[in-house]
Amino acid sequence: MKGYSVKGMFRVGVSMLGMVLATQTHGAAGDLLVRAGVSAMDPDTGSESFSSISRSAVRLDSDVTLSGSVAWFFTDYAAAEISSSLPYSPNLEGNARLKDLGIGNIGDVKYVPTYLTLNLYIQDPSAVTPYLGAGVAFNKFYDENARLSGLDVNLDSTFDPTFLAGVELDFGTPVLVNFDIRYTLLDTDAQFSGAINETVEMEIDPVVFSLGVGYRF
Repeated sequence: MKGYSVKGMFRVGVSMLGMVLATQTHGAAGDLLVRAGVSAMDPDTGSESFSSISRSAVRLDSDVTLSGSVAWFFTDYAAAEISSSLPYSPNLEGNARLKDLGIGNIGDVKYVPTYLTLNLYIQDPSAVTPYLGAGVAFNKFYDENARLSGLDVNLDSTFDPTFLAGVELDFGTPVLVNFDIRYTLLDTDAQFSGAINETVEMEIDPVVFSLGVGYRF
C-alpha cells in the first residue's frame, strides 16, 4: 500500500490496541457493584480425636444458600468488597468410628461467613474479566442443635484469612454475571458437654462456589 510503511502500520495498530484496552475496562473509580446469587459451601473438614474415643472425629457437611455482595471500585481495577449470605445449615457428623458407635448424626449448626476482601481486576478487552482477591472472613456459628440426648455442643466464631478467584461476564450493559470461588483457612474449637465433656479443634477450611447476577452503578 503506497505511502504506508510496515513500521508505521505497526505503530498505528499498537496505538489502536492500546485505545481498546484503555476503554474496555471492567469499571471505573467510584463505581458500585451489587450482586445477588446462590452459594454452595463444601468444607474440607475434620477434627482432633476425642480422648475418650480413639480414632474419632467430627465434621461439617456441605450446604447451599442465597448470598450477596457489594463492591466499591476505588480505582479502575481495584475494589473493596463485602459479601455475606443467608445462614448455611450444615449437619455436624461423626466419622466412621463414631458411626460404628451409633454417634453418626451429632446435630446441626447455623453458619454465616462475612467476607471483606480487596479484589484486583485483570484488564481484558473481552467480555470476560477475571479477578483475584484476598482478605478476612468473620465466621459466625450459632444455634447449635445436638440431636443426641444429654449432649450439648458449641462452635466458636472466628476471624480467618480468605482468598478468592472469579470472573465477571460483561454484556455491554450495567448487568453482569459473576462466578467466583472462595477458600477460607478456618479453624475453630468445638466444645462438647454432657455425654461427652471435651473441647476439640476443628479444621473446616470451606470452599464456597458462588454464581450470581450483578448491577453496576
